[in-house]
This record gives sequence, C-alpha cells and structure tokens, in this order.
Amino acid sequence: MTKAVRIPPLYIFLLLLAILLGIAALRPIDHDEGQYVAAVALMRSGLPYRDFAYLQTPLQPLLFAPLARLCEGWLFLALRAVNTLCAAGAAALLYQTVCRVGGSRRSAGIAAMALVTSHAFLFAATVARNDALPLFLHMAGLALLIDALGNARRPLFFMLAGLLLGAAASAKISYGLPAAAIGLFALVNIRRLGPMSVLALAAGGIAGGLPTLILWAIAPDAAWFGIIDYSLKAPLEWQMLNQRTYMVETPLSALRLLRFLAQGSALLALVAIGVAVLRRSAKFSMTTALLDSVILAGLIAAWLPRPIYVQYLVPLLPALFLRFGLMLDDPRWPRPAAIAALMLCMVAGTAETAIRIAPNIARAHSPILSVTHSAHAIGQSVRAAGITGPIVSLAPERVVDSGLPLDPRFAAGPFLFRTRNLLTPAQQTAFHMLNGASIANGLTRQPPAAIVTGQESAPSPASPKGLDSSLIAWARAHDYRAATLPSGEGTLYLRPE
Repeated sequence: MTKAVRIPPLYIFLLLLAILLGIAALRPIDHDEGQYVAAVALMRSGLPYRDFAYLQTPLQPLLFAPLARLCEGWLFLALRAVNTLCAAGAAALLYQTVCRVGGSRRSAGIAAMALVTSHAFLFAATVARNDALPLFLHMAGLALLIDALGNARRPLFFMLAGLLLGAAASAKISYGLPAAAIGLFALVNIRRLGPMSVLALAAGGIAGGLPTLILWAIAPDAAWFGIIDYSLKAPLEWQMLNQRTYMVETPLSALRLLRFLAQGSALLALVAIGVAVLRRSAKFSMTTALLDSVILAGLIAAWLPRPIYVQYLVPLLPALFLRFGLMLDDPRWPRPAAIAALMLCMVAGTAETAIRIAPNIARAHSPILSVTHSAHAIGQSVRAAGITGPIVSLAPERVVDSGLPLDPRFAAGPFLFRTRNLLTPAQQTAFHMLNGASIANGLTRQPPAAIVTGQESAPSPASPKGLDSSLIAWARAHDYRAATLPSGEGTLYLRPE
C-alpha cells in the first residue's frame, strides 16, 4: 500500500498566492479602485482629510504610503499585489487557527478552501481596494484572541489581539461592528477572562484606532464627512438621482445579500451553524460563543450599507469559516452528499471571477498592465509638450503611474464629483473636492496640465452625457489639445503651451 504524499503547507500557500496574483493580473479594472490608489499616491505630499478627500478610515494609505515612492510608476500594480498577499495571509491564518483550536488538517483545509473560493474573498484579494488589509488584520486579531481564550490567558495576547482588531477598523469602518461585538463579549465574560485581560483588550483596541483618531483631530469636519456622512447620504442621493431607489429598499437588498452569500460556501456555512446552534448539537465553549457573536455582527455589517455589494460580506468571512471549520470533523460532513454540496458551493463562488477573466485569458491581455503602460504614455506626452502641473481625471487609477502629480481635488474619482447637494461651496473648498457644479470655476482657478477622460462616459438619468462630459466641455472651451490614449480607452487633453 503506497503512503500518501503530504504537500508542505508553504508550497500550498505559494501556489495559492500565484493563482491569486494571476487573477489580479487578469481581472478588469474595478470602478472603486481609483480612490484607494489615489490616496496612496497622494501620501507623497499630504495626509487624508487634511490635504485630500478620503472616504474611509485612513490606515490603508498610511501603511501603504512607502509604496508610493518605492513603486513609483508601478503603484497600481504593486497595490493589487500587496492586497493579494494580505488575502493569502488571511487564508493561511484561518488554516492554522482551525488546527490550533483542535480541528483536523482536513477540516482546516476545507475551511480555507471555502474561504478562498468565495466570490467576496476572490474580489477582495485581486483588486486594489481596501478589503484585503483589514481582512488580514481582523483574521490575525481573531486568531490571537482565540489563543488567549485557550491556553495563553495572558494580558499581552489580549492587548495584541485588540491592537489588530482596532487596526482592522482603522482600515475599514465596517470592521468596527465585529470589533464592538468582541468587546461586548469580553465585558459579558469579564469574570472568566479577568479584568486585566479585558482592560488589555480594550487598550489594544484604542491603540489600533489611534490613526483614525489622530487624523480626525487634525481635520475633524473632513474626517467626519469622509468616514460617516458620505456613506450615509451619498449612495442614497445617487440612487435617487438615477431613479433607482429600489436598490436601497429591503426586498432587493435581501435578495442581493442572499445572492452574494450563495456565491461560495458562506450561505451553506451559515445554515449549518444555525442548525447546530438551534439543536445545541455542539458543546459550548468560549471560542464558539465568541465566533457566533462575531458572525452575527458581520451579518449586520453586511446588511447595513445600501445598496449591498459583495465586498460588504468580507468582514463576515473570518469568523464564519473558522466556526465552520470547527464543525467539519463531525461524522456527517464526510458523507458524499455533504461533500457534493460543498464542491457545488465552491464552484459557484469562483464562477463570476472565471467569467470576468476568461476573455482576458483568451487574448492574453492584462488590464492592469495595459493601464500602467497607458499611464506611462500619458506622462511621456505631457513632458514632451513641455507642460507642467497636475493631472485631472475621474479615473485616477489610470494616471497615478504617469509620473505627474494628481490633482488632489479628484482623489475620490467619480464618487464626490457626482454628488449634488451634500456640501456647500465652502465645504467643498475645505474638503478639497469639486463636483459637476463647481468644476468650471475650480479648473479655471487652477488649470491642470492635462485631463484624461473616457472611463466615466456612460450616460445615466443623473448625467445624460456621462460624468466626463463637463471635463470635456471645459477642456474644449479652453483649447486643450485632444489625443487618443495608446490603449484606445480614453482621451488625453493637453493644456495649450
């Protein structure tokens, strides 16, 4: 009888990383990436909120700021790669944590596979948004806290766990709800954990939130708008302007949430955990009680923002698949029907990603490389014309690698530009932004060296000629010279000499 060959975990991790990097190279550019790439690029000369608008908590641009200089000219590509590394690290931590808590290697491997084949994970892992970094930080904090609940029981472990969990919320505000659930769990169980451990956890959480608190103190109004007000008001305003209020209503939101849960094993895991809790078929432990409370908070975090998008599920995944992994050693899970259901869910989770990258595989085309080369060409064209000054675009991810400074008023890409009545003119100036109504005066006061259009040309009820139309009209009115980008995906307008 031949002995089964055991592949070292490091090799599996490197294989996963290579696959995710390949997907990142082939995935089309996402509409949201611009604001996160621009924020890191603008860290060369300023801070979020004080010097440019940022629509999230600020840890990601702060941590990734060195990449703006180390990877100049290749920043967009580097940010996708770093996000991929963070996501792969989260999957590795999930595997290790299931094993440490007492699960078998088989169960840990299935839980990790369930995570990495979820559409929400694959999306977070292969774009330059702010999903993968907080996923890694939250997963690491959860792993440390579970260790502390088990054998460690030392305040230092609780403090480090709190630091990582607080840092995750400082990278993305939606991780604040799971962190708050953990804090509430610690308070409820203060006698079991000990007052010093709970205090250490709270102190670590406050330390992890310091980046947000400090930048909030520097520019309180701009930070409040970027972190809180924008997400509460702007998406609703945009859907109303486009006559799509149904997108934020409960029936469609519930269907969208179920759809995203079903794109992978998350829905199956939730049902299995729910049945186990109702039947009380698993022994009570501090770990399972903690994970159940974090799963509930993750579901609330996914449900609250409107419209619901797949990335809102990411904060739910670490606790969900940790809890699921601890159930997989039950004798019922190795049955053929359970294995078939899991495999079907994994295929469903990878389907949308496969569909999105298939055309690029067929023609050996990398959107991220195409955009980077186009940015290099933009920089060469502007320098060859002898023009100096910032560059303006509603798709900043397509120009950050040009070697030219980005106009900080366009740091948020289209998301602030398309607002109507959220801010007064004085607030727009204070928060370093322009919208469709203020674009003409703003550009006339500070004319850019170049304007790049083409990515926001789609018509909508709110903007019948596309958001780019006001930029194009201003450029033509001021005799900017038009040239087609080498990629064919847009137009470059050069200021007259």
